[in-house]
Amino acid sequence: MLITLEESSTRHFPMIKNIVILLTLFFVFFAPGHAGQRIQSHASIDEAVNNFIAQKINTSAEYEISLIPIDSQLKLPECAEPLEAFTPTGSIKAGRNSIGIRCNAKMKWSIFTSSIIKFYQQVLVLSKPVQRGEIITSQHLSLEKRDVSNLRDDFFTQTDQVENKQAIRQTPAGAILSLRNFIDPKLIKKGDKVTISSIQPAFTIRMSGIAVMDGAKGQNIRIKNQTSGRIINATVIDSGLAAVTY
Repeated sequence: MLITLEESSTRHFPMIKNIVILLTLFFVFFAPGHAGQRIQSHASIDEAVNNFIAQKINTSAEYEISLIPIDSQLKLPECAEPLEAFTPTGSIKAGRNSIGIRCNAKMKWSIFTSSIIKFYQQVLVLSKPVQRGEIITSQHLSLEKRDVSNLRDDFFTQTDQVENKQAIRQTPAGAILSLRNFIDPKLIKKGDKVTISSIQPAFTIRMSGIAVMDGAKGQNIRIKNQTSGRIINATVIDSGLAAVTY
């Protein structure tokens, strides 16, 4: 814990005097109960930290604050003015935060405390394991409240965001689903016979072709027209179906 004492009159003292002053201050602040001095309660410092976090935190998610206890031997003079809280960065984030508390009364002091903030949200997890290449269905999914502090928004909250995707790797039950877990399934594979729909303002033409490459829904792929032998680009609409729009 960092403690700063602001005594401008001591700045130009010889080194030996500075050492004496530092030792004196150590005993003033850490000695068990010096006479006549009212002490700032650690509970009031914790309250100031909690209130500051509550005001500064920017989230609609449920969160939990854990304060790292202040050294029980630390004895700070009771501040005659309301305590002021601040952060070196000016913001509050998930994980560990350093939060300063200072007294702006005649006898000024400041310390830095540490807090850990966790964010909780309902996220999609696997209710049962999936194998590599398996299509994820609603039977695989459930919503659970989890700590998302370190996930960097790489999680999902709606089943339609994940349903019918294809698992990239084997993943155990209980895992939080992220973009690293799945891809859009290939609706058309290289060599598949494909119906090409050519859509024009007045009419639609259908022709047959052979896929030259794999393609997921919405992906633009190359298809060889079986009649003309010409390679065209078309957008995957469904399994075995692609469209060219003019």
